Amino acid sequence: VFLSAILYGSYGVWSVLLGPDFGTFFQAYVRAFLVLSFLIPLCMYYKSWIRIDVRDYKKFSWLIFCVIFTQAPIYYAYQHSGIGITNLIFFSTLLIVQFLFGRFFLKEKFSWIKTISLILALAGLFFVFKNSLGAFSFLALSMAILSGLASGAQSASTKLIPKKYSAIQISILSWGTSLITHMPISLYLGEKQLVPSFSMAWFYMLSFALCGLLTFILVIQGYKYIEASIGGLIGLLEVVFAIIFGYLFFHENLTMVIVFGGAVILFAAILPYMHEIGKKYMK
Repeated sequence: VFLSAILYGSYGVWSVLLGPDFGTFFQAYVRAFLVLSFLIPLCMYYKSWIRIDVRDYKKFSWLIFCVIFTQAPIYYAYQHSGIGITNLIFFSTLLIVQFLFGRFFLKEKFSWIKTISLILALAGLFFVFKNSLGAFSFLALSMAILSGLASGAQSASTKLIPKKYSAIQISILSWGTSLITHMPISLYLGEKQLVPSFSMAWFYMLSFALCGLLTFILVIQGYKYIEASIGGLIGLLEVVFAIIFGYLFFHENLTMVIVFGGAVILFAAILPYMHEIGKKYMK
């Protein structure tokens, strides 16, 4: 989950680098196609596809439904509201959803330490992005909320799927869903269908697709071994890495307020583990 946070933190960077040339739905289905071009041969080589039991259909259906609303909305939000405010809305929504999902669907204990961590994490997010709370697009921020809801439910719902199904198989189903749902919409809306070429734009697209591939597999593997709410807190490190990438690639201003907010997020992410370690040593 930590490694996925590093890669996920670069999503805003790739979205901005792609620019307006790649349509919202076009970039989503192209990325899905690129990822599947790698996953399907890999699945065949390792023979990691098994027949889905009928009793697991409902669990996979929930995951696939969430996937539909994860890609295009957040890309639109990055393009029309910027990285800062979009990340604030997206990650806040994602974290809350994962906590609630873990509490009511996975029956995870909502302890006082997790509550404190949640409050600290949201406070850290506010400090990091409070300077971005100026002009914004209401539709774009609504899309960030939608993507946060879907992404939080998607990540947490992977814990409902039995461990006998490989991360590769789950990834193929998810990216396949993105391909077959976004391509018709892109064609219907008349988005420009760009031909692949040896250009920086397509290099960014390939890099974006690779990040998407690795991120999803790492999330699936990670959530098999930790609670959904804890995973949500660790996932907040994406914000910290997004800040670092923004500073390195776009020379965004790294103020003391942003540094303080990032430190609060880091503390919130490790607090539950510090508490568990403390209890073990006190026994």
